[in-house]
Amino acid sequence: MQDPISYVLSSARTLVELGGPVVAVQIAISVVGLAMVLYKFFQFALLNSSRFEPLRSAVATWQRGDRDQARAQLDKSGLALAQDVKFGLEHLDTAPRDALREELARRGTGFVKPYGSLLRTIELVYYLSPVLGLLGTVLGMIDAFRELAAVSGADQNSNALASGIWEALLTTAVGLVIAVPFTVFHAMLETRYERIGDQSADVLTRVMTAEVA
Repeated sequence: MQDPISYVLSSARTLVELGGPVVAVQIAISVVGLAMVLYKFFQFALLNSSRFEPLRSAVATWQRGDRDQARAQLDKSGLALAQDVKFGLEHLDTAPRDALREELARRGTGFVKPYGSLLRTIELVYYLSPVLGLLGTVLGMIDAFRELAAVSGADQNSNALASGIWEALLTTAVGLVIAVPFTVFHAMLETRYERIGDQSADVLTRVMTAEVA
């Protein structure tokens, strides 16, 4: 019995032999795309909603007037956003509100931006895979009819045409098989990214509305 890795490699080799270079490109794109998806899921797993709670707690502590405790809570947090929250709270009484709001918005954007990296590239995977499949089908059909024109005899013609069409349609099937899961992956990752943006905006808005009791 083949081990899973050998089975996958053998299957991929068979697909490439049947579908040609277009399938090879599709498989290469899917492997790279899957690596990016796994990386993004790991990155988002390290930043769940609970990691923003200490920041909200620190803002509430600041509002109660215990600034030293609030600073200690923020310094203990491992999020870079915690230092932006600390900056906002410390300048809340001295900086112009509009300028401070814009600065916090800029810092918030800088915090969220790295989590949006690679999402556009993952999106390209499910856009390109079906298009490459269609290209492979067209090229396969061209080859099929070219072979059909080169052979003689009705039976041979039918066999050549059927074989050519089957191989040509394989690239479309591979493209769709790749596109469907990557569409789901991208939607899930984009939802997580938007959630991080919402959480960050909520924390920074709390900073701007904080008033010492």
